[in-house]
Amino acid sequence: MTKEKVVIVRGFEYDSIDLAVAFNNTAKAMFGPDPFFGTKDKFWLPRNPVAFSTVKVGLNQEEKIVMGQMRIKGIEGDFVLDGSTIQAFVDKNEIAKAESFMDNVKTSLKTTSLYKGKAVTSSRGFMDLSKVDLDALVYNPRVLQELKDNLFVLMQKTEQLRRDGVRIRRKVLFQGRFGTGKTMAALVAAKLGIENGFTVYYLEPTSQDASGAVEFMLQLCKKYPPAMLVIEDFDREQRLGDFYGTTKMVSAIDGMTSKDSEILVVLTTNFKDKIAGGLQRPGRIDKTINFDIFTPEDTERLLKVVVPSGYLDPNIDWKRVGEATSRMTPAFVGEGVGVGATLAAVNRAKNGDKPVVTQEILIEVAEGLHDQLRACENAEQAGFSPSR
Repeated sequence: MTKEKVVIVRGFEYDSIDLAVAFNNTAKAMFGPDPFFGTKDKFWLPRNPVAFSTVKVGLNQEEKIVMGQMRIKGIEGDFVLDGSTIQAFVDKNEIAKAESFMDNVKTSLKTTSLYKGKAVTSSRGFMDLSKVDLDALVYNPRVLQELKDNLFVLMQKTEQLRRDGVRIRRKVLFQGRFGTGKTMAALVAAKLGIENGFTVYYLEPTSQDASGAVEFMLQLCKKYPPAMLVIEDFDREQRLGDFYGTTKMVSAIDGMTSKDSEILVVLTTNFKDKIAGGLQRPGRIDKTINFDIFTPEDTERLLKVVVPSGYLDPNIDWKRVGEATSRMTPAFVGEGVGVGATLAAVNRAKNGDKPVVTQEILIEVAEGLHDQLRACENAEQAGFSPSR
């Protein structure tokens, strides 16, 4: 007599990889370390092979998991992992076991989700933000204040804002020349988000069909609220000839963030003047932060952070140094001048003497970077982005 079969379908508001990992871990916890075996299309045919896939489960960590269709030792029936859904084809008397198993999968997702509260790239990798430190960064005071007022506050005072009826939703554009610190500011925001319970998704600037990927990543953000999506060089497709790419991307963001979803969006560009004015109105882009603001006083503060403590000559005329670095972005000032002058001072110090970074060394190193700076400026004017 044929046993009566039933179909149980359970959907989960989690990413498909997250669900698959929870499914595998739950099966192993309930039925042992090797709980899977293949299904049969007909009873006289050999079993189908179990399909395995290797996925990233942490920083520099991978795990082999079962995907697709399989059987589980301890439950009579077939299981199918289909996206964010589990389908079970089981004997009627196995319903309670199958339902219990799915309940445990749900509990696993709630307590040990692969992505919830993490920083994840569009290629499903995990970001290492351990060395990102806001206190070690030097921005113009106005830039830093705008970051705090328009973005950081949403992550640091989320509960207060919710109580007061303020929506956890904002689209912020970081604009400025290469090397002004936009990417680092985005990473700082990502770290603050993780520290305050946000899930962060990062769309890499090298992603193909970025405008198409944004909608998918926004769907992921919706599954893991509160969330933040970082899109680097968001106008890249437009600059490469797809004039509708940026419009499609902003429209996708509009459609998702206009609903009752707690999603922050951070966009970066080196070419604000190439973005159509209509795309910059509040509601589409709520706030633009200009990272090009960097004064001689900011240069002095940055060099005092980069150059090792005690190396700087106390008699430096910082006005002269500011003039020598007047066109330079923070990347040139910090890595080019600061590190370059430090190495020069160490090299020139006599045996046993303490290295001293003098005004002359700083200006000499700055002047030696002018050709490199000019090449980067020419590339930027031509519409290329040599750096972020």
